[in-house]
Amino acid sequence: MNYGIPRPSNRTPQSPVGKPQPYFARSAACGIFIMAAFAASAPSSFGADVTRGRALYENHCEYCHTPKIHSRANKLPMTKHEVRLIVDDWRRQINLGWTPEEVEDVVEYLNVTRYKFAPER
Repeated sequence: MNYGIPRPSNRTPQSPVGKPQPYFARSAACGIFIMAAFAASAPSSFGADVTRGRALYENHCEYCHTPKIHSRANKLPMTKHEVRLIVDDWRRQINLGWTPEEVEDVVEYLNVTRYKFAPER
């Protein structure tokens, strides 16, 4: 008795050209497509969004921090970690409600456009 529940077929689905196409091949193709779509839309390093970092920097920091501050002879940050500490310190000093991800976005924006430090390990 099957109680109205369809049983799985032992037949392999046929592709449009008539050749058997196993379920795992279609599943793998779908999985690869989905992963490629996510990879194409993924932001920069470790999830940081440089575009959002630029918008945050331009709206909250650039008023005081003109591009000259990042090209002065005695650069204060010597590593990407120091840039992160400085951005977070200013975030607290001027009471910005940024999330840790937004701080990381600004850090990545500054690193990509100004400092060009090597990726952190």
